[in-house]
Amino acid sequence: MAISKVVIETDAIFLGAGDQEITHGLATLQAVPEHPLALAYVVVVICQQGEVEFEVNFQSYHLKKHDFLVLAEDSIALLKQRSPDLLCSFYLLKRSSAADVAYLLPNHLFSYLNKHPYFAATLECKAFVSVWEQHVRQVFARPSGYRRQMLINAFQNLFLFLSEQADNQKQQLRNDYSRQEMICWKFWEMLSVQCRQHREVAFYADALHITPYYLSQLTKRFFNDSPKTLIDRQVVLEIKKELRQPQHSIQQIADALNFADPSYLGKYFSRHTGMGPTEYRASIS
Repeated sequence: MAISKVVIETDAIFLGAGDQEITHGLATLQAVPEHPLALAYVVVVICQQGEVEFEVNFQSYHLKKHDFLVLAEDSIALLKQRSPDLLCSFYLLKRSSAADVAYLLPNHLFSYLNKHPYFAATLECKAFVSVWEQHVRQVFARPSGYRRQMLINAFQNLFLFLSEQADNQKQQLRNDYSRQEMICWKFWEMLSVQCRQHREVAFYADALHITPYYLSQLTKRFFNDSPKTLIDRQVVLEIKKELRQPQHSIQQIADALNFADPSYLGKYFSRHTGMGPTEYRASIS
């Protein structure tokens, strides 16, 4: 996996992440584009000094020292103003890493971040994020065969902390959601529970009392992916989870995840990852 550290960037275009799976660094954002930023799958921007104003999904957020934003690939984000002394740290995740991070996170966090991407520098947030950034820098700085997993764990810790903040604020965001958004989040919740047994779009559409076509329209609008892509991504994560358990045979995994036989599971996994289950298991051992 390619991981890079960008020392100083002046242009906001860098937030698209490039070829690296996980990237972090510092940015002055001196070049301010007049169009929405091209973003990585997940972007965390933390103000280290100075001030900056972002517009995210048509809402303005003014960041001061230690404030931060969590953005998604489909966020409509514009950099409106910055102070001359601005310096931000940034953390960028491509889709594959973000999927591994999100696997263990509570579903309600995603709906919260969709509506509330901004976090102010409370004493609690400041203390946690300061220690978290120091830890991530240490992981990047030292060569290790476990670096990717350490980074995945670190980002899971950050987002679990943010989930706790969301719970503490007692936001009832779903009350504000449209029926279409509610259907999408219901599909997401069902997927996390049912994907081990059901991989057909029709199953989820029937359970939601809508057509597969309508479900496809909704997920493309709100998640920027088709239902089948979301289902397959979650199933692949479940297979990877099982493959990390050496005591589980391929036959047992196929049975647990409702595949007809190990051969079918192998073809499915290879089609989505480029390697067979045995090869993947060897790569993480």
